[in-house]
Amino acid sequence: MTWNELWEHFYYHLRIKRRAKTTLHFYRTTQRSLQRYADATGALPESPAAVTVTHLRAFLIWLEDQGLAPGGIHAYVRGLKALCGWTHQEELLPRNPAARLERPTLPRRRLPTMTPEAVGRLLAAASATDQPVRDTAVVLALFDTGIRLAELIGLTLDDLQPERGLLRVIGKGDKERSVPIGSRALGAVTSYVRRERRARHAGVRHLFLSRLGQPLTRSGISIRLSRLSEAAGFAREMTTPHTFRRGFAVEFLRNGGDVFTLQQILGHSSLEMTRKYVTFLDEDLKAAHLRFSPVDRL
Repeated sequence: MTWNELWEHFYYHLRIKRRAKTTLHFYRTTQRSLQRYADATGALPESPAAVTVTHLRAFLIWLEDQGLAPGGIHAYVRGLKALCGWTHQEELLPRNPAARLERPTLPRRRLPTMTPEAVGRLLAAASATDQPVRDTAVVLALFDTGIRLAELIGLTLDDLQPERGLLRVIGKGDKERSVPIGSRALGAVTSYVRRERRARHAGVRHLFLSRLGQPLTRSGISIRLSRLSEAAGFAREMTTPHTFRRGFAVEFLRNGGDVFTLQQILGHSSLEMTRKYVTFLDEDLKAAHLRFSPVDRL
């Protein structure tokens, strides 16, 4: 069996399991990088059955030499472990060469988090764009709901439930859930639908559209956020969709929400996943210390 055949078996399994397109894209990126390594070095056996953990470790070292950060290498390890684990389980490989493949240690740094002050600056920048009502609605919807980028661009007009203050969202694994949306964000979205949304034809039901009346894509949202961040004076990494998602989680808890409700809103299968998104800011830690300082209470 060739590498391409092995990957195709794996992709068929992922499609049967109804994995998201972004998940398939992640594994295809791993496949392409592994092929580039094989072409550049000739160090990867042509038959997957002959691969050992030593070959895979050499691939990771090559990635590091190419300048890839530990987080990126960690992702490739996850991809290789998933591929090799499944193909061994299905008896397509005689053994699992990735069973002893180590994940690199990741630095524990606080990730960028959107704040209400930053949102205010983004809204000011959005008011000066070519589609100010849409861009305002996108910013407020991201910050008020914490939905993922794929979930945002997948919203349709039928997913709006203004009378209930909810959005119907299709998340990872094709799982449906209801996400609350506040009155201000909902007002911005409905205002966009009434005033600025112009579909190219009646069959276009997606909520957020480009100037040409077609559904906005991942790159389209990325370009809009990049331009807004530049106009507002932010570094690009401060305004990624996941920055909004983390900011929503922090503000939800800061304003009195509970972690179990937050888990349902974010669409997480476990509380551990939710915890990773919650990065409290310095002022929260300081406020807690003022209340509970051991020395001050002596």
